[in-house]
Amino acid sequence: MLRLALLVLPLISSPAGATPAVPAAAMPDEIHGTWGADPEACTRADSRGRIRVEARAVQLFHATCTFARIRIVADGIFEGRGHCVEVKGGRRYEGGVSLMGLGDQLMVSYRGSQISRTYHRCARPLPVR
Repeated sequence: MLRLALLVLPLISSPAGATPAVPAAAMPDEIHGTWGADPEACTRADSRGRIRVEARAVQLFHATCTFARIRIVADGIFEGRGHCVEVKGGRRYEGGVSLMGLGDQLMVSYRGSQISRTYHRCARPLPVR
């Protein structure tokens, strides 16, 4: 996974003179749905390893982020920024998530963090916990 992150980093960074990111109305249809951190996350209802991507929001196990701004950073790389609300405690904060579609894989990076995670498309939608 570290190698994948290192390969993606140059794609997410925008050097001077690079094509600028463009606004988008919504996350693309091909990444909508439920994604699991591993195959077991897609089959066990009690797993906390799932996310759900919608047109203007991403539901994570710990928060739901509703995007005020969505941009296409590069081919297959999308970024959403907006308010996130924690599931426990209801704390509201400004959040950002970058999504990179890799076929049936989705790499998720969090703004302001070195953390990124690769998810796999789930065959059926289970609730996100």
